[in-house]
Amino acid sequence: MSFATHKIFGTIGLIGALASGSAHAQSAGNDEIAVLKQQLRALEKKLDSVQKQTNTVQKQSESVKQSVANANAAYMPKKGVPYIDATLKMPGNRPTFCTADGANCIALTGRLHLDTAAYSFRPNTTSTLPQGLNDGVNARRARLGLIGTFNRDWEYSVVVDAGGTTDGPVTLNNAYVAYKGVKGLVIQGGYIDVPYTLDEATSSNNIMFMERAASQVLATSLAAGDNRAAFGGHIFSDNYWVGAYVTGPATSATVVHNTPQPLGATFRAVGLPVNNDVATVLVGFDALYLAQTGGTTNNTLAMSDRIEIRVDPGSNALLNTGTLANVNNARVLSGEAAVQVGSFMAQGEYFDYAVQRTGLGDLSFNGGYGQASYVLTGEKHKYSSSAGAFGGINPARPVNFSTGDLGAWELAVRYSYASLNDLAVRGGELKNTTVGLNWYVNQNMRFMFNWIHGTVDKTTTANVDTGGSYDVFAMRTQVAF
Repeated sequence: MSFATHKIFGTIGLIGALASGSAHAQSAGNDEIAVLKQQLRALEKKLDSVQKQTNTVQKQSESVKQSVANANAAYMPKKGVPYIDATLKMPGNRPTFCTADGANCIALTGRLHLDTAAYSFRPNTTSTLPQGLNDGVNARRARLGLIGTFNRDWEYSVVVDAGGTTDGPVTLNNAYVAYKGVKGLVIQGGYIDVPYTLDEATSSNNIMFMERAASQVLATSLAAGDNRAAFGGHIFSDNYWVGAYVTGPATSATVVHNTPQPLGATFRAVGLPVNNDVATVLVGFDALYLAQTGGTTNNTLAMSDRIEIRVDPGSNALLNTGTLANVNNARVLSGEAAVQVGSFMAQGEYFDYAVQRTGLGDLSFNGGYGQASYVLTGEKHKYSSSAGAFGGINPARPVNFSTGDLGAWELAVRYSYASLNDLAVRGGELKNTTVGLNWYVNQNMRFMFNWIHGTVDKTTTANVDTGGSYDVFAMRTQVAF
């Protein structure tokens, strides 16, 4: 009870007492009664004023409470919409936003592979093309995009690339949706890097050399590789990986209305008789079939690759079949094998190419490579069951000059060859030896140093020597997340 109320009731009590005393003694005069009545009326007016003030304060308090409730309601989701609480994570230094339950995520991803190269090229004759190769710099890959998941089971990705074998306009690298709701099963469709061959299944962030072997590139370029429209899936565990895809054109292909599009299929199956903390042994079989070559004339095909470095595009003329006409289809059969024991790792693949033509005779080419590496600082390439291939090196002691930590160092060597000579087709025979040194600064940065020594033996049907030999010194600065 307020002070004013106490005062009012006290005054009323006093009046009552005075009135009672006056009646009992019968000695009070009329004047005193009049004064008391006047005081009573004054007190009644004060009581009315205090009551009005109390009512006003209560209304103001209720108004403030309602305003606060309205403000809170404005920031709360509407009825039936769940409240979303997202958190920022940095797995592998990749900015990733996920809901509190981890069911929905979106992440920023990117990679930069900046290459420099110096050529020492020696053409065999004046008929060799090209006559010289130019030193230079090339942003082999300059990718940026988003990857994420919906409701745990669905994965998506959209990535663009401003790099390439030659720096050019920004292109779509991949854009796909994948279902992963069943353990050990992936179903995906869109523009993807088709997981065909062991070296292609290895991320470009983790490959042992700056470029994959020419024999492998010749196979994947027919109907697989990066930026390829495809639909398919694969199953996997710690002891096997099996996948098959139907493929179409690459994002770089020129598709014209009312003209056939490239159509192919790939298959890959690997088994791991040994896969433990001590060692991993992998063996596998691969197949590719190109049903139609596509283009304005759906019967032409060309097979070519550079000398396992991508800075000067002119080297593409050395190993090159030229345009093959009357092509009905093409296929590739290949085998793969790899072994990893501690810090040592070796792998190799063999490819048999066949091109079926009408009226001109079928063609048969072949190629392969073998490579090995040893991590001097003790780390190892770990097998990834989901990729069916080996990952990169995460240095145990990332570079920190103040503490003397120097990251991880790896020595590697590879021999590769590819022959595109058969019948009247003289595409050349490439033989390359590559020595590499990889410096892993941390889990996101790597420097690669490659020395390539090789030859392309090439003679025309008129017995004119158009081959050459070369040495290439190349370096890559790599940043990826």
